[in-house]
Amino acid sequence: MSEREKQQRMFDALKKITREHMTPDQLRRAAERDYGLSYTEALEMAYENIQAEAKAAIKGMRRPA
Repeated sequence: MSEREKQQRMFDALKKITREHMTPDQLRRAAERDYGLSYTEALEMAYENIQAEAKAAIKGMRRPA
């Protein structure tokens, strides 16, 4: 994977996280109505989803020297 492809993959992941995930305030208002979950449960799931997206973005990459 080229350096350009790596950068693009990380950029895409960060862009997705910022645009497709609700803010904590949005999640607080929508958790029960949209997901049938308490705010705490919805926040925990959102956090886990963000971690999974970040993990997928850096999979197979090494830390720069």
